[in-house]
Amino acid sequence: ARGFAFLSLDPLNQQAKMSIKEKLDRILPLFEKLTTLTRQQLPPDQRDPRLLGVGVLPRGTLFSCFHERHLKEATKLFEILYTAADFDDFIKLATQARDVVNEGLFTYAFSVAVVHRDDCRGVTLPPIQEVFPDRFIPAETINLASKESKIKPTEDIVVEIEDTGNILEPEYKLAYFREDIGINAHHWYFHVVYPANWSTELTGKVKDRKGELFYYMHQQMCARYDCERLSNGLNRMIPFHNFEEKLEGYAPHLTSLVSGLHYASRPQGFSLQDLNDVDVQDMERWRERILEAIDLHKVHDAQNNEIPLDEANGANILGAIIEASSDSPNKG
Repeated sequence: ARGFAFLSLDPLNQQAKMSIKEKLDRILPLFEKLTTLTRQQLPPDQRDPRLLGVGVLPRGTLFSCFHERHLKEATKLFEILYTAADFDDFIKLATQARDVVNEGLFTYAFSVAVVHRDDCRGVTLPPIQEVFPDRFIPAETINLASKESKIKPTEDIVVEIEDTGNILEPEYKLAYFREDIGINAHHWYFHVVYPANWSTELTGKVKDRKGELFYYMHQQMCARYDCERLSNGLNRMIPFHNFEEKLEGYAPHLTSLVSGLHYASRPQGFSLQDLNDVDVQDMERWRERILEAIDLHKVHDAQNNEIPLDEANGANILGAIIEASSDSPNKG
C-alpha cells in the first residue's frame, strides 16, 4: 500500500504548532526602538476598527500605570489585545497599536497581554531596562555610551554608570540599593503580572490573593531596605505620618528619550503639594479611613454592606484598598 502525507492548511492548527522561538521572533521587534518613534499616529482610516477607542494619551509624553486616566486607556488596549481571535490577529493588532498609542502605554498593555494570553505561554518579555534604558540609567551615562559607540562602532562598549546624589549626605550610602536596576525592573514587572485593573470576568483567570501579594511585596522591599540601612550604619526607616513634613532633596539625573524632558528633581525641604487630580487633604482623609477600618476590623463596600477584615481575607482586602485596584470593595 502506498502511504499518503496530509498537510494541514488550517491556520489555527499551524499557529498551535509554532515554537516559542517563532513567536518570540514576532513579538520582540515590537519592543524595539520605542524611544525613537515619531509622534505621528497611524491614520484612523488605516486602523483596525477595534483600535478606534485608543490613542488618547499623546505620544511623546510619559505614561504611568498609577495615573487613573492612563491606566483606563491601557486597560482598554489590553482588553483589545487579549481578546484577539488568534496569535496572528494578536500580532496584527499590536503592530497597529504600536503606531497609534503612547509608547509607554503600548509597552505596558502589550506586556500584560503577552504574559496572560494562553498562546503566548512560555514567551519571555524583554527586560524593561533594555526597552526604556532612560528610565534606569542617568542621562550622562547614556550620552557617554552613545559617544563611545560612535568611536568604536564594531566593539562592545563598557562605561561606568554616573553616580547620583551627594557623597556628603548619609543617605547617599543607600543609593546603590534605591537605584538598583534589578529592583526597579522587578517593581515594573510585578504590576505587569498583577495589573491593578485585572478583570476576572474578561479573562476567566483569578488572581488569587492579589491584594495580599501587593502588601507582601512592598513589605518585603521595605524589610530588605531596612536591612541594607542597618548594614550601612543607618537607622531603620521612619514611618511617613506627617504629609506636611519637609523632605530631603533628590535628583534622579534621568532624561526621557521619549519626551526629551528631564525627570524633575525634588528640592531640599520640599513637601507634598496638591495636584489637579488629588490633593494632600484627600490623602489624609483616605489614610484616616483606612486606619479606622483596621481599628474596627471591617470595611464598607459601595452598597454600604459591612465586610469583615478577618484572618482569612483581611490583608487581601486592605491590599486592594491601598492599591486602589479593581478588587477594592469600595472605589468611591
